[in-house]
Amino acid sequence: MTNPPPGWPPPGYPYNADQPYPGWPPPPRRSGGEIFGATQHTCILLEDIAQTCNLRCPTCFTDSSPDLRHVVAIGDVLANVDQRLERENGRLDVLMLSGGEPSLHPQLPELLAELSARPITRILLNSNGIRVAQDDGLLDLLTEHRERSKVYLQYDGLAQAAHRYHRGGDLRRIKQDALRRLSEREIFTTLVMTAARGVNDHEIGDLVRLALQTPYAGGVCIQPQFVSGRSGFIDADNRLTHTGVLRRLGPQTNDLVTWRDLTALPCSHPHCCSVGYLLRDDGGRWRSLVALIGHDNLKGKLGLVANRIADRDIPRELRLAVRESLLALLSEQSSLSHPQMSDVWRLICQNCDLGMATLLTLASSALPGRRRQLRRLLGERVLRITVKPFMDMSTMIEERLVQCCVHVGTRSSQDQCAPFCAVQARSHARRLLRRPYFRPPALPMRRAPRSGLRRQPIRT
Repeated sequence: MTNPPPGWPPPGYPYNADQPYPGWPPPPRRSGGEIFGATQHTCILLEDIAQTCNLRCPTCFTDSSPDLRHVVAIGDVLANVDQRLERENGRLDVLMLSGGEPSLHPQLPELLAELSARPITRILLNSNGIRVAQDDGLLDLLTEHRERSKVYLQYDGLAQAAHRYHRGGDLRRIKQDALRRLSEREIFTTLVMTAARGVNDHEIGDLVRLALQTPYAGGVCIQPQFVSGRSGFIDADNRLTHTGVLRRLGPQTNDLVTWRDLTALPCSHPHCCSVGYLLRDDGGRWRSLVALIGHDNLKGKLGLVANRIADRDIPRELRLAVRESLLALLSEQSSLSHPQMSDVWRLICQNCDLGMATLLTLASSALPGRRRQLRRLLGERVLRITVKPFMDMSTMIEERLVQCCVHVGTRSSQDQCAPFCAVQARSHARRLLRRPYFRPPALPMRRAPRSGLRRQPIRT
C-alpha cells in the first residue's frame, strides 16, 4: 500500500489501519488487486442505524423514506463500534448516529446506554427535528445523555423556499420548536445547512445570526449540496463550492466572520473542511479566535499554519501541550461540551493573550459544582462555524479519500469502515445502474478556446 503523505496522520493520533480485503469499491487505494478501507485515523465514525425516515426529502443523500422500515440491530452496530475501538487503540473521539432518521430506531435508549458505557468521547445524533419538536420522551432521553451527546439538527434556512426545495414541505415551525426545546434543555446543538446555489446560499449569514442568538446552539455547519441519493443532477460548473461558501460569509454577516477567520482542519485534507470560532467578549461583542489572537500570533505560538511552535524559547512540554490543545480544538471531533474543553480554553487563555477575562473562570472549572457554569459559559459565548463540502463523482479527489477522517461503519466479511464520500458515491452509482435504460450523462463541457484545451473555471 502506498504510504500516506508526510504529516499524516497528525501527531498524537495513533491508529491501526483496516486490513485489505477484496470486493469493497470504490477504493481509496488499489494495490495488487486488493482494495483498502480506511487508511487514516477516525475522527468521526458514522453509523447508519436506520433506513426508515419520517420525511421523503428531495435532496436526501441516502434515499431514505417512510416506505423503508429497516433498522440495524444494535448488536451489529455495537460489533462495528467495538472493531473500530480496537483499531483506534481503545478510544473513539466521535460516534455519529445517522440514517434515515435515527431517532426512529425502536431501541435508541438501549443503544445510547450501551454506547455511553464505552470509551467514546462524544455521541452525535443526526436529526431532522420532527420528533425532537413533538416527543417529550425523546427530549428526556437526550437530556439524560447531554453531558456526552449533542444533536446535529438539519436546518436549511429561515425561508420557506429552502425547506420546500430540500425537504419537500414547510418545516419552519418544526425547526424553530426543535431548536427552542433543545436550547431550553441545555443540549448542545449544531445547525446543519444543506446549501444549494440559487436556493438558500443567500441565507448562510442568517443561519449564523440565528445560532449567535440561541444559547447552546454551539455550531453551524454548512454543507454544499452534492450528488447522492435522491439529489438531482448538479451542473459541475455551476454549483456551490467550499470556497463559494467561504466567499459568502463576509458579505452576509457584515464581516462579523469572513473566510480569513476559518482555517483548514489539521486532521484531514485541507480541502475537506474549514473551521473557525466566534467568541463573545464581556462587552457583548462577537469576535473570531483569529481576530482575538492575531494571525501571526496564532502561527507563531500555536503552530496552526506550520503545525509547529516557532518560539524555541517556550519549554518543549508547554509547546506540545498548546499544540495538542489546538489540534483538539480545530478538529473534526472537537465539541464545546467535550469533557476536556475547559483545558483547551484555559491553555489558549494563558498562552495566547486571548484578552477575555470571563474565560479565565475556566481555571476553576474543575471545582465541585462548577460544571454547569462552564457549560453555560460555552453555550452562550462560543460558536463553531464549519464548512464541510462532501465529494461526489464530479469532485472526487483520491488524496482526500486517503486522508479522510470521517468514516462510515460497514459490514461485509468483516467489520470495517470506509470514507464517507466513497460510500455515498458507490451507493449513488449503484442506484443509477439499477434504473431502466440508464445512460450516464456526459459532464457538461464548455467549448475550449483555440489557444488550448483548458477548461473554464468553475463558478462559485
